[in-house]
Amino acid sequence: MNATAYAKLQLEQAFSLINGTAQGMSDDQYNFKPEGTCNPIAKNHVHALTAIDFFLNFLAQGKTPLWQPVAAATGLPQNSLEIWKYDGKVPLDAIATYGQQVQQSALDYVATLSDADLDRELDTRVFGTQNVGFLLQLSGMHTVGHTGDMAALKGLQGLKGLPF
Repeated sequence: MNATAYAKLQLEQAFSLINGTAQGMSDDQYNFKPEGTCNPIAKNHVHALTAIDFFLNFLAQGKTPLWQPVAAATGLPQNSLEIWKYDGKVPLDAIATYGQQVQQSALDYVATLSDADLDRELDTRVFGTQNVGFLLQLSGMHTVGHTGDMAALKGLQGLKGLPF
């Protein structure tokens, strides 16, 4: 297996896990605010998806992020990092649809890459100069990390966390 096929497989698995975890909830459960310093499932979900949008669609591909039209249509913050301070309800269906668009764009992009393309460097604006391979592994790892947060928060509500 070459590196780009591996990267695509890793992303597909991360996306499958977050999508499965984001199912089986009402909007109230999705927006449930636990006690303490935990963030709601909705905020973890939005953050994980907007990070993919930023790193793989915006930085790596140079495309306009897909978030802005979703934010405008739902009343969510235009700056996706402001989701952590947002006090309103986040609509699960709209975010799930956005997630599918972001994920498909990312997977379509990875399918065009050669192994040599993974070495292309760019300014990440967060982690300094890194290569495309770094952004791919970061996107997968970051997605899985927040999926764990989401699963735990489902469990706090008596729901099945992970989809298996």
